[in-house]
Amino acid sequence: MIVHRRTALAAAALLAFSGLAFGQVKEIPVGVMNAMTGNYAFGGVPIQNGMKLALEEANAAGLPGGAKFKVTEGDTAGEKGQTISLVNQFAKRDNAMLILGPTTSGEALAGAPVANELQVPMLAIGSSPGIPATGPWAFKIQATPVDIMNFLGKLAVEKLGIKRVITAIDQSNDGYVGQKDALVSYLRAAGVTIVADEKFVASDSNFLALATKIATSQTDAVFIAAPAEVAANLIIQIRQAGLDPKVKFIGPSTFGSLGFIKAGGKAVEATYIVSDYSPNATSPLNTAFINAYKAKYKAAPDNWAAMGYALGTVAVQAVRNAGPNPDRTKIRDAMAKLNKVPMVLGNGTWSLDEKRNPSYGGVLLQVKDGNFVTVQ
Repeated sequence: MIVHRRTALAAAALLAFSGLAFGQVKEIPVGVMNAMTGNYAFGGVPIQNGMKLALEEANAAGLPGGAKFKVTEGDTAGEKGQTISLVNQFAKRDNAMLILGPTTSGEALAGAPVANELQVPMLAIGSSPGIPATGPWAFKIQATPVDIMNFLGKLAVEKLGIKRVITAIDQSNDGYVGQKDALVSYLRAAGVTIVADEKFVASDSNFLALATKIATSQTDAVFIAAPAEVAANLIIQIRQAGLDPKVKFIGPSTFGSLGFIKAGGKAVEATYIVSDYSPNATSPLNTAFINAYKAKYKAAPDNWAAMGYALGTVAVQAVRNAGPNPDRTKIRDAMAKLNKVPMVLGNGTWSLDEKRNPSYGGVLLQVKDGNFVTVQ
């Protein structure tokens, strides 16, 4: 009888220890999706790389309760329908506690309502304030167009002395439309004349008519908002059409891509860019990020690699703040309360306002000798 009692107690103790151990290695399923193919792959690939690097570093450092991120990846191909399918797949099949991505505002605006319906937190790239406005489960890492484009507007007016500007944007992307509108609002308030407001779609490749029109117009600058390689192609064709060398090109953070420089070559030299990230920042956090990214991916990080890493950093902090037994609701609530998260973007800290729109400051860059240099 005594033997049986001791055996039962030992078995109970073993089960209790086993249950504790099992709880400490709990997996946190995460769905990670970006445009790995298509027009937005210039950003989607480094974004995905940056996200995964941040999650891997968190796993190595340890999470509350000994949990580990379990990552399931997906390719949105820059398409809204594919984004919706992946949100459903991650939430229902993979039981994801958190979804990271997609790459653009357009994709995010399609996927966010589904994430809200399924009550799974989604942290997207994209500048549109419409993303968090879809509901309490949708968040974004990127600043709103007004917040970031005012930096470019101030540069154009105060440093470059621009009096006349032409805008040319990919009208199929809500983010680009918002960026252009924000910049135009700033420039008009400063007395700058908008010579022309041109539109096209990213699937175009022959810009002869548009390039000729721009090249023969009287302007001080041309603002272009489009996928990196598309924008570079347009700039090449505008220069080939005979643009006055004194006319300056200015653009959004899309241009802060190594793909922009590679595709544009000498044609994009001297382009001014408002970026979310400076590869020249000397903070310890950025130095560690650059070294880790180079070691893993054998390439230097650009604006989009940093954006992905920043998004991963925010996601990790939310999960940490959610405690040792996180669920979707705890992670969402923790994310909504984030403030002054240490960051490789902008001024080094990331915070949310009352509408869950983030801010972190902007960085001004210029292309010189095939590299990005900081504009002082």
